[in-house]
Amino acid sequence: MIAYARILPTPDGDGDSPFDDMIRNGLLTLEGDFRAFNPTVPTPSQRKKVMDDKLNNLLESMQESGEDLPENLDVDALRDRLHELSNMEVIPIPARIGNFSNEEDILNEDADIYYVGEFIGANQAHFCLTTLPIYYQARYREQTKVEEMALLNDMLSQFEAGDIMDNDDIQKETAELFPEGVSLNTFVGDLNNLLNVRVIPFLLACETDNDYRSQIALFYNFMKDYPQQEDISRVDKAIQKLRKQSDDQVARKLLELSCKKISAIYNEDTKSAEALEAEIESI
Repeated sequence: MIAYARILPTPDGDGDSPFDDMIRNGLLTLEGDFRAFNPTVPTPSQRKKVMDDKLNNLLESMQESGEDLPENLDVDALRDRLHELSNMEVIPIPARIGNFSNEEDILNEDADIYYVGEFIGANQAHFCLTTLPIYYQARYREQTKVEEMALLNDMLSQFEAGDIMDNDDIQKETAELFPEGVSLNTFVGDLNNLLNVRVIPFLLACETDNDYRSQIALFYNFMKDYPQQEDISRVDKAIQKLRKQSDDQVARKLLELSCKKISAIYNEDTKSAEALEAEIESI
């Protein structure tokens, strides 16, 4: 995202503002590239443990040095308050002053762009601009929660309607790879087994390229809600190579690792998924 303001000269002509060096041709800009920003935010339990450790260390240090605790200090109440603070959601804000000298350059950027208006001097403009990344991140997280709730409600309705399918339902002998309407969100079973027992053999056995293209399209549709689509593309490319040359060991290894990684992500096994991705990258 990019946020910018147009800065008008102050009536008294005072040029000693600490923000003067940040203004380019009357423009003050702030930018944050959230696309490549993937912070590792500690879990509530991890934050709580850190808080407890710091408090315990402080109390032990005071005891060792012979210091008495203040009479009105309630240690348990303080610990509870620290736990409350540790449960507050952390929103990291990667933002920096932009280096744009004209509005045209800003508007040509591939970004969500906000113009916050004209300001006499830069003080209030800077304050306004620095709050926008916080608002931007908070709104994004709220939208994510709304989508998660909608997905959960959709899955619950599918359970009630009996639309959920497992391995046995999908692995029946049919002319199509997947039954109509089935997707990763309506699948409850062993995904790694489904990939290795049903999907890969079915796609490898397609008699013509046209047949393969129609069936792989069903696979892409089934996996459309999988978060890392490059894994699906890698499976597709590996199978295509094996269809042309069945003894391609590199393609076979990439296919095996990709299926394991897809299953790990589906099962929320982040550690295994990261290890598998590292092995894939090494190949």
